Amino acid sequence: MNTIQSIAFVINLSKPKAKETAEALSVLAEAKGIQTKHITEFPFNKELFESIDLCCVIGGDGTLLGVVEAALEHDTTVLGINLGKLGFLATFSIEQVKADFLNILNGNFSIEKRSVLNCESGDGQSAYALNDLVIKENKNRGLIRLKVKSNLELISEYHCDGLIFATPTGSTAYNLSAGGPIISPNVEAIAMTPICPHTLGNRSVIFDSHNPIEVFFDDSPSQPLITIDGKAKFELKAISSIQITLSKRQFKLIQNSNNSHFSVVRSKLNWGDPTIR
Repeated sequence: MNTIQSIAFVINLSKPKAKETAEALSVLAEAKGIQTKHITEFPFNKELFESIDLCCVIGGDGTLLGVVEAALEHDTTVLGINLGKLGFLATFSIEQVKADFLNILNGNFSIEKRSVLNCESGDGQSAYALNDLVIKENKNRGLIRLKVKSNLELISEYHCDGLIFATPTGSTAYNLSAGGPIISPNVEAIAMTPICPHTLGNRSVIFDSHNPIEVFFDDSPSQPLITIDGKAKFELKAISSIQITLSKRQFKLIQNSNNSHFSVVRSKLNWGDPTIR
């Protein structure tokens, strides 16, 4: 059984019903003697997650991605309540979480541990990605040249709009839109998918979890743009490469038993043939 003594509610106030949902859930938690705090300003200080057992994100997948680094740093379990559109990560609806919340407070829940990318530059900058790391040409002026190695072995040189490096969790995001594969979330792997490669020979590659991947930038174009989970990262003035590995840390997400990974893919993306269900 998982003991919960403190909860942080991360609330996206731009979403209708977010505030009132947080208040209703706080009442249930405080009635059981559980300490609560509300976080409504973004970005927030990661130290707010110190000694927090559970983070309830009320908003959507974008709001949940904003808590990844703090949750990893403090080993905090996260529950996502979806008030957005898709809800691949924030899989609980308001109705579902209200029905299940007392059970969750009593420690009756299952945790799914999701792989996270650890991204490091040669000058010591680092970041975590739950979904993906994307490298593109900085000014969106056209193609970019990138060289990829794994365990010091050359994989290929790419002339393309960019490269996507996705976790299994992120395989259903930008990676999927660019023609990459869907990967089950319990697989330890990294998917690399070129964006509009200028050749018919370049396709997605699946790397295992053991060998680091290194991407080298061509100096002739402008500096590349690197985004982590959709947000720009890294000061690139002095670096010529970036290394990508699967982190030893894992993101702990409470699983909604009514919404498995592939049921979400089927329902949210209309995947498969509905006539045979």
